[in-house]
Amino acid sequence: MKNYPKKTSQAFLLTFILLSLQLFCATILFAAADISVETVLDRQEASIGEPLSMQIQVNGADSAQPPDLSQLVDFTVQERGGQGNSSTSVTNINGKWERITRHAYFFNYTITPKRAGRLTIPALAVEVEGSTYDTEPVTITVTEPAETDDLKLRIFLSPGKCYVGEPVTMTVTWFVGQDVNGFEFQLPVVDDPRFSAVPLNSKTGGSSQDEIKIPIGSEAVVATKGRGEFAGRDFLTVTFQYLLLPKEAGSFTLPQATVACQTVSGFRQSPRRAPFKGFGNFDDFFGNSSQPVYRTQVVPSNTPELTVLPLPEQDKPADFSGLVGNYSIQSDAAPQNVNIGDPVTLTVTVSGPYARQATLPDLSRFLPASSFKIPEEIAADDMEDNRKIFTQTIRVKDTSVTAIPPIALSYFDPAKKNYQLASTAPIPLTVHAARVVTATDAEGKTATVGQKELKAAEKGLAPNYAGDDALIDQRAESYRPGWWLLLFAAPPLLFFLIGLVRFMKSRKENGREKRQARHALATLERQLASPALSAENLSFALKEYLAVKLDKKAGALTFHDVEPALAALRVDAALVLEVRELLTRFETWQYAGQNGTAPDIEQFRARTLAAARSLEAYFP
Repeated sequence: MKNYPKKTSQAFLLTFILLSLQLFCATILFAAADISVETVLDRQEASIGEPLSMQIQVNGADSAQPPDLSQLVDFTVQERGGQGNSSTSVTNINGKWERITRHAYFFNYTITPKRAGRLTIPALAVEVEGSTYDTEPVTITVTEPAETDDLKLRIFLSPGKCYVGEPVTMTVTWFVGQDVNGFEFQLPVVDDPRFSAVPLNSKTGGSSQDEIKIPIGSEAVVATKGRGEFAGRDFLTVTFQYLLLPKEAGSFTLPQATVACQTVSGFRQSPRRAPFKGFGNFDDFFGNSSQPVYRTQVVPSNTPELTVLPLPEQDKPADFSGLVGNYSIQSDAAPQNVNIGDPVTLTVTVSGPYARQATLPDLSRFLPASSFKIPEEIAADDMEDNRKIFTQTIRVKDTSVTAIPPIALSYFDPAKKNYQLASTAPIPLTVHAARVVTATDAEGKTATVGQKELKAAEKGLAPNYAGDDALIDQRAESYRPGWWLLLFAAPPLLFFLIGLVRFMKSRKENGREKRQARHALATLERQLASPALSAENLSFALKEYLAVKLDKKAGALTFHDVEPALAALRVDAALVLEVRELLTRFETWQYAGQNGTAPDIEQFRARTLAAARSLEAYFP
């Protein structure tokens, strides 16, 4: 048997590796060519303040990095999460069955136009599997909103004239004279850099039937339901308040606020009589042969004027706190009978109309360094109603100290139109020299722990090995390259590698589908646990669960698609009817354009989860 030289074997191995890398790269490039990204809107026309559903659809991949939406300056953007939208189908071509799997991932957003005109959503970059893909720009037409006789939105300011930094109460009232279903407020002044806006009663409320929490931006405000009169007519009202703090002087027109809601524009005939009743706003739909048709209506507010005066420079204190209004300051200390160096907890409370803006006065200006040690660290402040509470630990250095001196706070009183000075009362102290005070006690430092000496460990040198058997022959061998072997080895090797790649891809897809099916219920539970769950997301979560379990496509899933599969699994008839009711209800919501009230969402969140858990018993 002929022995080939060692260099020939090395060349063959190198060629094999290069061919493998080329095939791998070709496979990657082929897969990458199938990836595309697209911006999809639910409609191309809207009014200012009217929410639009936007999806960034990634086709050809199961995941992607969220795109940067900072370019959407003409829109308010709210993230609604992302989810996979992969599907599998089986086709028969010329008697040959073929299974086709499509991979997709969707990013969901709600965008709200801020101005009228033709607005463009620019090309957005999406990173997928290490490469960047751009969407195509999308243009929409935005019109000015218009109020009706039945729906009004008003903003009231108190006062309408103030100083820089003076809190202004902004009251927003929505007058409702017809049935509405679902609503969403847009309050641009909250994000206006000329003002600081803080919702009142944002941490309380919601426990009464007359109180509801309304999300606005990243915060929530408690609104009160009631009745009121506008232009000689009685309305139901929804009212909430903000504390508005102007940051600069001038005459300002507040930006227009809007509320988008669903109103019934008519009815259409239902194709068949539905067998269920007793579901709130949809009783008429399920009890009659007509179905309400909803349309989105955007109600604009007025744009009140606010005059902001500058603070006077005359007699302005050097340590002016920046607070405008009527403020007071109090202090307390414990214990008040101490030894030198003992910690004393000093509590300073600032009270006033916008105390949350207050900062702790510089204690070093009032507590002399010769008598008190003031550490740099300070505990977190706390808010109680209109009071801000600061806590600071101090230490007394001298037995001659008999009291903590007064601490002063300067502020501007708009009623008196001049600067005022509030001050705490002195706090008596009894200080004892009970022990020797070290520098560590007085300075509040921790003694340094002595460092241990390091010992170097001696290590000998590794021995040298000698002998002819330890030497490697570096002489070049004469050989003749056997490149002709590649003519025979390359085709079967290439065929084998292609088959291996297809096998591994198919195995990976099958494994992914099985994992998705196993974890479908957990995925559904996680999606339904979102506090910002909308009816649209609720509908998609159920469809995605059924699609994964029944090997269907989630996007256009209807009850007619799942009914045969549920029958084949011998699912209980009552449970089949529940699935039918849920899918029908979600289709009704989607047809209506928005989503039902919050109680509807909570009710159907629980029903969807209960139905899915019951279905688990029927799946293998």
